[in-house]
Amino acid sequence: MEALQWLRVIQQLPDNERPVLIRKFVEFYLTNPIRHMGCPFLSEGHCGIYEFRTFACRAYGLWSQATGRERTRQSRDGKRNLVIMWQRLGIDLPTEALVDEMDYCDQVGCESDDAASDERLMAVLEEIYRLDNELADLQTKFETEYHSDFSFLVTSLVLNPKKAVLGKMAVIKELSLSGTGQRLEKLLSQIKPDNLNAVD
Repeated sequence: MEALQWLRVIQQLPDNERPVLIRKFVEFYLTNPIRHMGCPFLSEGHCGIYEFRTFACRAYGLWSQATGRERTRQSRDGKRNLVIMWQRLGIDLPTEALVDEMDYCDQVGCESDDAASDERLMAVLEEIYRLDNELADLQTKFETEYHSDFSFLVTSLVLNPKKAVLGKMAVIKELSLSGTGQRLEKLLSQIKPDNLNAVD
């Protein structure tokens, strides 16, 4: 549901803004984890989709410190596994490119006395997943074909799935070995106004 909402947000952008945002998503997908651009929806220090931001963004800082630390640990483990995966593909990611996960924030609080509990947050998350059940085929496709990665979805819609995957491999290899971005620029130059319609 969230991904469909973001596609609608992109569709409704003015013609001069849509290609810029799509290019940011494609670059984000192709260069991650070598480069760390931040969320493509971030613009001048502000969330460009604040009203439609993800549950993860909405709940950040509201989880208990124990749950927050556990989620941070899981994210760090995921990054270590990512390094191993790229090594299996013959690419050693430079350690300086791997930004460590920040410690979980302990500065967020609730204005009301009715602070959200981990149980309440999980109940809301489960309700969001139940909404996805109405679109079970799309949900399965998003999870299996696009690995629940919105930047992969956008890149696949613009370039095609095969070119997205092979392009990422080529870009990561070039960035990790030489630090140059010629393949990245070549792929980004293929984003034309007419193939942006795929995102529609």
